[in-house]
Amino acid sequence: MDSRPDISAQAALAASVRRPVTFAFLDLKGEPIRVTNAPYSFTFADTGDEDLDGFTFDAVDPRVVSVGPVKAREGGTETLTLQLSGLAGVDDELMTQIGNRSNWAGRDCRLWRAMLDPHDMTRIGAIWSFYTGYMSVPKISGDRTGQVINMSVESYLAFFGQASNRTYLDQQSYDPGDQSAALAIAIANGASKRS
Repeated sequence: MDSRPDISAQAALAASVRRPVTFAFLDLKGEPIRVTNAPYSFTFADTGDEDLDGFTFDAVDPRVVSVGPVKAREGGTETLTLQLSGLAGVDDELMTQIGNRSNWAGRDCRLWRAMLDPHDMTRIGAIWSFYTGYMSVPKISGDRTGQVINMSVESYLAFFGQASNRTYLDQQSYDPGDQSAALAIAIANGASKRS
């Protein structure tokens, strides 16, 4: 699968009237979410993408599920925010899933785009992948009239670019006989340490 629109989709993008649609996959443990803002649900086959083929992406009202803008910057993209419905009584199962950090932390979020004919809403060209990242922080907000879950998603580059704050200099606390940290410091300081 290509990460850019094919020739047919490029022509549709250049048209004066166009209808891009987004497909979203959130790999929530045990209950993955696959949704689209297209006017009808899509089932994919033969795309070569294991996250698409054989799965149905349910059409949802964009007021219930929305995808923020994907903005590129040096070192990856800015944090992406997905907004999911979090209504009490309606979305209790999703709220329970979000309540358990192991169900979402560091798990995949993928986005694809496709073009639809604005007149008959049939797909033009192939679907293309345009964002992949890791779910990082959900925030629940709202009031008595409505509640939403804002899920932050970090790009792979941003996720791996974070400082780990780990060091091997404390190895001796795990293995009392390990002198590698002292030796490494001695070498860095231009001395040699002999035991």
